[in-house]
Amino acid sequence: MRNILIVTPYMPFPLNSGGRIAQFEFNNELRHHFKVTIAFTMKPEDQKDLEELKKLWKNVNFKPYLITKKTFSDQLGSVLFRFSEFVNRLIGKGVFFFGCKTNLDKLLQQNTTLFRSKSFGFPRGFIDHFRDVLLEDSFEYVQVEFHQLISFAKYIPRSSYRIFVHHELRFVREKRELELFSFKSGFLQWVYGKNKKFELSALEKYDMVCTLSDVDKLILEKDIKKPLLVSSPVPIKAGKSANDFSSANKLVFLGGEDHFPNKEGVDWFLMNCWMPLKSKYPDLKLSVIGKWHQSTIDSYAGLLDAVSFPGYVEHLYEELADSIFIVPIRIGSGIRMKIIEAVNAGIPFVSTEVGVEGLCFKNGHDCLIGNTPQEFCSSIAKILESKDLGHQLMANARNTLSVENSYEKLIDRRLAIYN
Repeated sequence: MRNILIVTPYMPFPLNSGGRIAQFEFNNELRHHFKVTIAFTMKPEDQKDLEELKKLWKNVNFKPYLITKKTFSDQLGSVLFRFSEFVNRLIGKGVFFFGCKTNLDKLLQQNTTLFRSKSFGFPRGFIDHFRDVLLEDSFEYVQVEFHQLISFAKYIPRSSYRIFVHHELRFVREKRELELFSFKSGFLQWVYGKNKKFELSALEKYDMVCTLSDVDKLILEKDIKKPLLVSSPVPIKAGKSANDFSSANKLVFLGGEDHFPNKEGVDWFLMNCWMPLKSKYPDLKLSVIGKWHQSTIDSYAGLLDAVSFPGYVEHLYEELADSIFIVPIRIGSGIRMKIIEAVNAGIPFVSTEVGVEGLCFKNGHDCLIGNTPQEFCSSIAKILESKDLGHQLMANARNTLSVENSYEKLIDRRLAIYN
């Protein structure tokens, strides 16, 4: 059996985020075809989750790196990196001070990745851990996942086939962030250009780059030629929900605020769409599922009439039943796993073009799409006011998912990249 090492900043469990779900689905199948070793970071409080995952994956070799307090080398590396970027950050603060005028500008300033794209989102000791794991066996394939580890190709021996799985093109996300600012800045454009060059240069050190959507693959094909580029959408088994959508008086968003595209999307919806909808449909409710900080919730005081933040819910399909799923995502790349959850749950969804990007669903047939507040509200209103539209969209989307993106078809597509 062929030998593969997968290295990732996140343990692919519990299944409480799109990134973890994507890893879990692929690795759960790979372990039946490969001798799998997986290296990742974890905190002491994650031990219970690791034990649960070990029960599920008894044939996988786990190599966790335990994050405790930062070592001196971690602190020194962080200081050196911050010093190297000090001038850019200082100039950036000046640009933001004079340029930021709107609440959205300030939200983007606080969360943009422009000044973090080349930083390490993990302890520096994880590099040594990764090198030690590489020495323990002869790996035919070494697969690196997520932008945080994009520079790891240089540590992988030439005897191994080096694969990078790109969950989100960072330069696409940053370009979309820049487009949302109310002002233009040549300096921010220059930083973006530097980050894009860094990302593309790092990708060229791999033998293969695998994106999660055909859209992202086509974008990369315009800029890099050296590594083999493939796309492999995430397979999700068809849901067994008994939901049969008939009508709704509730909207649902799924996703935590720590992933900034989620935070920006909910902010855009609450600030631009919620009150117009609520004034027209007084009984309408909104549920925002996922981890959200109380300080963020409090900042929307006055906008939260009939809005709830239940946090993590154990029985997701019950919470989604007879609701309209909203995907007001305006930045990011890759695919939104949350949409597949909604389709499997048997409910219709309304999205922006960015939100549904990379998936096989078509506007007017499988879903409704709106990019402006007026378009988004109008799409929701159409489903609320129609007796049959929501059910028809849901049925079409489930059929499209089963035909175009069947689990077996997508698993075979992923396995083929290792041949």
